[in-house]
Amino acid sequence: MSPIYIQMRKSISEYLAACMPVDAIEIITDLIRDHHIDFIIRRNRRSKLGDFKPSVNGSSHKITINAGLNTHECLLVFLHELAHLMVYEAHGRKVAPHGLEWKHQYGRLIRQFVRMGLFHPSVCDLLVAYSYRVKASGIADLQLAKALRVFDRNLLETPWQFLEEVDDNKLFKMMNGRLFRKEEKIRTRYRCYCLDNKRSYLIHPAAKVKRP
Repeated sequence: MSPIYIQMRKSISEYLAACMPVDAIEIITDLIRDHHIDFIIRRNRRSKLGDFKPSVNGSSHKITINAGLNTHECLLVFLHELAHLMVYEAHGRKVAPHGLEWKHQYGRLIRQFVRMGLFHPSVCDLLVAYSYRVKASGIADLQLAKALRVFDRNLLETPWQFLEEVDDNKLFKMMNGRLFRKEEKIRTRYRCYCLDNKRSYLIHPAAKVKRP
């Protein structure tokens, strides 16, 4: 093994140490190397937790992940984007971004990492169940999202809560600053009235919101 490779691997591992579960760092380092990935931690984005951009003209693939995630959320979002990369390598742009191929690949990756003991035991059963019904938009399973919140670094100081935890008819702010009032639940989502533009929206119970 060349000194250059050892140094490159060490620098990637050091970068990952700030955002990933310790036990997962070695295998993620190898995945980044083997799939030629530029892995970047970005400032928080309101519309997405991570992103995948395929190689262009021989450049590396790019995976970006939001900085505000805890280590277990970061690992799960990385697997979400890695699934996109693997589907792209197998099918190019011939399949839907979040179609069956991506769902099967993402689910397989989650179960593989669970079997390898790279997630905390307290969330493994929830992750396996989630792996068979993965969603395109973030971590949309409320029970799993609540379990993952336990790993936030400053849990007691967390400035947000899940919409599910807001009392009916109470005010809250979305992460973009808009002020809402929570109203009745309609099937799987809550009708919420926006006081800023006088319009109603259906919002997922696992949406992260701020206290007004």
